[in-house]
Parts: sequence; structure tokens; C-alpha cells
Amino acid sequence: MTSDEIAPADGQMPQAAPPSTDLPALRAEIDRIDDAMLNLLAARMSASAAMAAAKPGDGPPLRPARETQILKRLIAAAPDSVAPDVIIDLWRAMMGASARQQRAFDVIVAGAGDPLRLFDLARRHFGAGARITRADEPRAALNRVLEQATNVAVLPAPGPSGPGLWWPILSESRFHTIQIVAVLPHRRDAGAPEAVLAARGIPLEEVGAGADSTLCVCFDPHYRLARAFADANLAGKELARARTLTLAALDGFVPGDDPRLLAVAKAGLDGFRVVGSTAQV
Repeated sequence: MTSDEIAPADGQMPQAAPPSTDLPALRAEIDRIDDAMLNLLAARMSASAAMAAAKPGDGPPLRPARETQILKRLIAAAPDSVAPDVIIDLWRAMMGASARQQRAFDVIVAGAGDPLRLFDLARRHFGAGARITRADEPRAALNRVLEQATNVAVLPAPGPSGPGLWWPILSESRFHTIQIVAVLPHRRDAGAPEAVLAARGIPLEEVGAGADSTLCVCFDPHYRLARAFADANLAGKELARARTLTLAALDGFVPGDDPRLLAVAKAGLDGFRVVGSTAQV
């Protein structure tokens, strides 16, 4: 499944047939359903292959906001018998397979802490067939993203210390084309984000329904950021600070050309810019 594919028009889930007590009949019904699912999957993969030629650019074949919208809709429409985690696992596997069919890309995992956990998060997000490699540290992973436009990096969630204190790299002019485009795990009630997906060439887009968060950095030696947000009628908070450099999150999706951001940038906050937008299911 790719992020640009169109969902069924009626949005309705098929109703399950009344359960049978005859074991051979149940097995035959499962076989029939599997055949139908295989045909649908083949149709989806065919549509995905056709989309590859229509997608511009040379970046990763990913649309994180669209993918989140799809998962949110499916989870909302699913009957109680289908757990959200099952939907996420199945559709993320299809999304990853379709993306790899459109364009090859590598996932680079880097960061101190528990590297196995980062690998697990990357594998669940991109599917079992994803090419996942390890870099020694976040800067090396981000350099590989710069070297190859299709590469993406999975890094620890940004924070004020420890493994998350890699984010100041994004303030360096060399890395200005790289943005944070997703958080992992993808599901909101799985807890606080443990990792982020960093890439270039992926447009920042709105998910909606209150799911979005916009990330920005600036130099704030006099602690003016909170006042600047309030004066610009923006709701946001500081997430981390490295000396005078600050990472902040704004509630909702705020595009980089929003005039309110221009007002914030003029409030004595050098280097203010948007570095990402994320949303969870």
C-alpha cells in the first residue's frame, strides 16, 4: 500500500459471515478469503507500480502524512474484533512493500541507547523486506541521507540529553534539507515517541484532526520563544535546549510560509525555521 492510493469510496468494512461449527467448512472459508485478499493485494501492487512513474523527484517514495491518514481511517472504521495493532502491522507491511516497488531505499538506524529497539521500530514501520543498516552515530546517518536522496534515517526521539541530543545537527546549514517527517511508534497510545524518521525530499503535509505537531529550531539566548509564540497566536512549547539553541514543538500543522512564523522569527530568534512535522495514529 502506498500513501497516494485511494481508499474504497463507500468507506464500509465487509461484514463477517456467521461462524460455522464445521471445521472443513471453516478452512474452506479461510482459503476463499485468502484468495480474495491475494487478488486485492495484486491489484494494489499493480496500481502502486503505475504510480512510480507519476511521482516526481528522487527522494524516498514515502508520504508519511497520507500514510497516517489511511491508518487513522481504517482504525476508526474497523470492527471491535480487529485490533488497531493488527491493522497497523498489516498496512505498514503493505505500505513498505509498495514503496520498495516504486523506488529502492535504505533505512539507516543510528543512536546510543538500545539499538535493537530502534531496529525493531524501523522494521515494524517499513516491513520485513526493508533494507536496514546501522551507522555509528546520528551525524553519520544524516550524512548518508545527504549522499543518497532515497535514504532515510531512524534516530532516537529528540530530547534534552542522552541519545536524543543529536537534533542540533539540523541547525547546521549542511543539513538544512533534512527534516523530521514521522515519529515511531506510529500509534499515539503506544506511549511517547521513541524515535523519529529523518529524510529529505519528502513534503511536509497536514494530517488533520488534531494529530499534527510542527517542529522548529532557533537560537534563543534570552528565552523569548514562549512569548514570541504567544504574541503570534501560536500554541507551542520548548522540547529541548542545547546552550542557546532551542528545539520547540507547535501544536498543529504550521507550514513554513505561515506569516505567524515570520513574526516569531523577527522576535530576536536567530536561525528560526521549521525542521519537521509529525503525527501519530
